[in-house]
Amino acid sequence: MHQPTTSINTTKIHDIKPKENTMTLKEETLTNRLILYRPRAEHLSAVYEIHADPRTNVFNPRGAIDDVGEASAMLAHWQSEWEEKQWGYWTIALNTAPDRIIGVGGISSRPRFGGHDLVERLHRQQAANLYFRLRPEAWGSGYANEMANAALNLAFQQIGLQAVLGLTRETNTSSRRALERLGMTMVETGSPDHELGAQVVYAIDAATYSKQTS
Repeated sequence: MHQPTTSINTTKIHDIKPKENTMTLKEETLTNRLILYRPRAEHLSAVYEIHADPRTNVFNPRGAIDDVGEASAMLAHWQSEWEEKQWGYWTIALNTAPDRIIGVGGISSRPRFGGHDLVERLHRQQAANLYFRLRPEAWGSGYANEMANAALNLAFQQIGLQAVLGLTRETNTSSRRALERLGMTMVETGSPDHELGAQVVYAIDAATYSKQTS
């Protein structure tokens, strides 16, 4: 079903054990301009607004959510991963406006959407899924890139994962450029199962990340 274009090095990747997860990450991670929060209950309204906005769902085959209950389930899923692993998706604010959530993003080893096959793949490759979705007002300022660089550092330098994947649609050129700026390479193109085009998979492995940052 999928036609590989290039491939990441997954030789015996399932035999490599990640670092022991004995760390306790901060409730907040700071970058140059951002505060990356562990998701909190009070962030629910922002999570709903971001995922209910049609403008942030143009390339989402499922479309915008229309029920705050869906946002609540999404938030609860993220929080449960944090409880289990002490890492997961962040809610994002500017350090100049810490009370206004402008987006969601980060890495997850069991994303709520993507299906059982994706979760199994992440487990098998000792990998995580990279995700980001920002309010339109935050587009074009490099915030997604700043957050994603923090997420890659977390994945490879702190957790010890072997790969990070990013999934998007063939027609979503802005998302594809964002992944490519991070040094990620397209490794698979799925069947064209939607008017938005095929799903494409980008990846970066630990060795490539190490070379980029050394």
